Amino acid sequence: MNVRARLSPMGLGEDEPRGRVAVVIDVIRASTTIVTALDAGARRVLPVESTGDAKARSEALGPARALLCGERGGRPIPGFDLGNSPLEFTRERVEDRDIVITTSNGTRALARSRGAEAVLVACLVNLEAVREELVRRGRPVLVVCAGRGGRVGLDDVWCAGLLVERLRETESFEADDGARVALETARGLGAPSAEALAATEAGAALVRIGFGTDLERCASLDASGTVPTLTGEGLVAAGAAA
Repeated sequence: MNVRARLSPMGLGEDEPRGRVAVVIDVIRASTTIVTALDAGARRVLPVESTGDAKARSEALGPARALLCGERGGRPIPGFDLGNSPLEFTRERVEDRDIVITTSNGTRALARSRGAEAVLVACLVNLEAVREELVRRGRPVLVVCAGRGGRVGLDDVWCAGLLVERLRETESFEADDGARVALETARGLGAPSAEALAATEAGAALVRIGFGTDLERCASLDASGTVPTLTGEGLVAAGAAA
């Protein structure tokens, strides 16, 4: 398996996703929240880049069907139904609803990856399920780390490296320099934990604004069997929730 990794969306060439399965990683927190929402019974997740587009999409679907969700600077957007904390996305709130979401980094990385053969969402929570799906597809892989404001985010690179480590056993494994950097980073950091995530820039920023409890969910390695997969209808669940 041929694996490439881009450690931030800024390093992603416009045509690079073509012919590959893109795996978008935003551990803190968009990827974790998307997996959590689908595990809790959301019908689909509709990622959009801007707050204006999110409002328009939600209004078109109607309040009985859609929940308007998102953050800027980690904080919930005024007037939205939910923010971007995975702890908010309970079955009572999201079951059978369409989740329209915009975030500072994750939904933008998804938009940059749309030219891929397929687009999956990964985080620590569903890492093994994503590995299994990539092996099943047997296609070249492009890992896209969402980062922070166009810069590299250690939490995402860590997760990317753990994924590369798990793909090393596949037939004809090849890794580019980005994937190798992620792999060596993950080896150096070891097993993820909420405390370790809190030491990253993204984790520390979350703690400062009062969302540090989200990091327990973000660090829950292999807690879900759901692989959010982008279709014409939005992100839908593949696999079975753990």
